[in-house]
Amino acid sequence: MEHLHIQPNKQIALMLAKRSLAELVYDAVNLEGINFTLPEVQTLLDGVTVGGHKLHDQEITLNQSKAWKKIFADVESNRFEITKDYLIALHDIAGRNEALEWGCFRTGGVTIAGTDYLPPKASELDACFNLMLTEANAIKDIFKQSIFIFLEMARYQFFYDVNKRMGRFI
Repeated sequence: MEHLHIQPNKQIALMLAKRSLAELVYDAVNLEGINFTLPEVQTLLDGVTVGGHKLHDQEITLNQSKAWKKIFADVESNRFEITKDYLIALHDIAGRNEALEWGCFRTGGVTIAGTDYLPPKASELDACFNLMLTEANAIKDIFKQSIFIFLEMARYQFFYDVNKRMGRFI
């Protein structure tokens, strides 16, 4: 992948991301098999319930919106950082009432359906997180760095659930 020569611009990125909140949430929940339409997601984000869907699916959808809003506020105020504490605080919002545990790295083993790959043991997650950050910081292109972090978070499975969405957030 050649360098795109695009200079990061926080203000423009925030404006575009905020404008796309419903689409960001819609994409994330549909990848998880939650079949809301884009207009239904927008309706939920506007504070109106949508009939014919499980309450649990609605909660997951709203959690995604809350997590994005936290990221927007943290980026605006320069509080966004890729640390274990930040990741856990974000997972506390995104994984609430969905994951086996939320707001902490997983404490047990997990598997990934459709593959023989086994993610690291829970006792290894802190070291894996630190390695991921070290390797990410060595990548100078911010776009390649973000792709690397997304893929590593999906591979390491730091949480019982919401790993791909957490990777997308970060």
